[in-house]
Amino acid sequence: MLAVLAYVGYARFSGRVRDWATEGRSSEAPAAGSATRPADSVSKGDFEALGRAPADPARNATAAGVTVATVGGGRLARPLVVGINTWAGHAPGIVFNRGLEPSERSLYSKQLGLAVKFVLLEDPAAKLAAFKKGDIDLMWDTVDNWAREASLLSESGVAAKSIILQDWSRGGDGIVALSSIKSVEDLRGKTIACTQFTPSHFLLLFLLSQSGLSGEERAAIEKGLVFTQDAPAAAAMFKAKRVEAAVTWEPDLSGAVAARGGEAHVLISTAAATHVIADTLVARQELIDQAPTSLQAFVQGWLQGIELLREDPTSSQLIVGEALKLDAETVSGMLSGLKLTPYADNAAFYGLSGGRSHFATLFDTAFIIWRKKGLVTRPVDAKDWVDTRFLQSLAPRYTGQQVVEPKLAAKAPSLKDRAIINKTIQIHFTPGSDTIMEGSNFVLDALGETMVAFGNTYLRVEGNTDATGGAAVNLTLSQRRAVAVRNYLVREFPSLQAARFQTIGHGENQPVASNETEAGRQLNRRTDIKVILAAP
Repeated sequence: MLAVLAYVGYARFSGRVRDWATEGRSSEAPAAGSATRPADSVSKGDFEALGRAPADPARNATAAGVTVATVGGGRLARPLVVGINTWAGHAPGIVFNRGLEPSERSLYSKQLGLAVKFVLLEDPAAKLAAFKKGDIDLMWDTVDNWAREASLLSESGVAAKSIILQDWSRGGDGIVALSSIKSVEDLRGKTIACTQFTPSHFLLLFLLSQSGLSGEERAAIEKGLVFTQDAPAAAAMFKAKRVEAAVTWEPDLSGAVAARGGEAHVLISTAAATHVIADTLVARQELIDQAPTSLQAFVQGWLQGIELLREDPTSSQLIVGEALKLDAETVSGMLSGLKLTPYADNAAFYGLSGGRSHFATLFDTAFIIWRKKGLVTRPVDAKDWVDTRFLQSLAPRYTGQQVVEPKLAAKAPSLKDRAIINKTIQIHFTPGSDTIMEGSNFVLDALGETMVAFGNTYLRVEGNTDATGGAAVNLTLSQRRAVAVRNYLVREFPSLQAARFQTIGHGENQPVASNETEAGRQLNRRTDIKVILAAP
């Protein structure tokens, strides 16, 4: 299930991660290896907005309906400077530019009259400093980290905007754990290494919030986290058998599994949590105001670069490898752990083709999380840190383009299935029927919101009853109620495929409490929810 994504760990967040988290003010972050943290723990409510996002666009959704915008005049008289790192997610721009430097070979120059220079900045703190100073015009970021950096820039009086979605992480980030740890709920009481205030930290907090763990259990896990200097160090602790799980990214994710042999596995990755970690390019407001035509050309070339990668992957990967000093096989492996996002994906992400903006929900949710952790103080709102005009100006070129996502075939329940999330919820039905009572809608809506964030998974709905009435009647009723849950979610969340659901009725056969008391019978009238990996 997990694609091997060589060098992503180094490429994405190498350097002084602790300094990056506080823009060099390391005294404000806990020391590496320390479990000391702000007192507030993250709750399910903190991720509520993210859960409501249109995270898994409807299959075959198009970019039609985007309002066309104009960007105005103004061109750069010098090369556009873009800060990136050694990571193949920047491939579209590199391919269209035919390398890092401006040249006569560049399609940016030949076709769009724009000189582009890509600058490698491996240290995130140095990248932000260069951006703030104006040494680079654009910089790469993850959306969760952009919320943090936007707050820091706001404190310095520097304005900037997200202008394009680069990709979704699809296997490059995850949790490695002992094989005995089968689900997120099994992390209770375990020692977990993680790098603080990074996308991996954000991913872990999200997974905990979506689990069946109680608030007290989630708080205990957070309190016990062992923070490391960087992601390779978290993986190293797992390899050395100093922790029972580690949150990291590739290649350390796969490397940690290999180092422990059969006693370890990838518990969960962004191959399952498909719409949590997103990468974006951010432009300085000064550039947006002075040279909007140049930015429009840059976005257009980036999107055309995605097309070139699809049409001629071999030659394109050679260009990227030469620019980043990586072999073609490594570049191919890196690309396999992410989804490059063409125009239709961008339109869906920013809410341009209707619906809510997933950028806004990711950004605003991340800000809530980082503020709760004491990392940022200056309030920032997503709508003030995004500019979609450059994408909107290109809408006529892509009206028929479709969002393409994996389509899962229906799969019968199996003993080999592994549930990475386990929840028990109370859904109220009209007595003796499968009609869902209105008061349960908010519970089901929360369940649907969880599913849209886990795009590459199945949802198993298991109905249970108490022992009142006949066993055969209860078995049939529980099955009908499980189907009713599926039907509700498919109806209310059009992006969810019916094939992704498994419905089972256990009747009265799996009680969790005594049927001799009303309290026990109420506990037995439950719906068990399991998020099942699409592949082992």
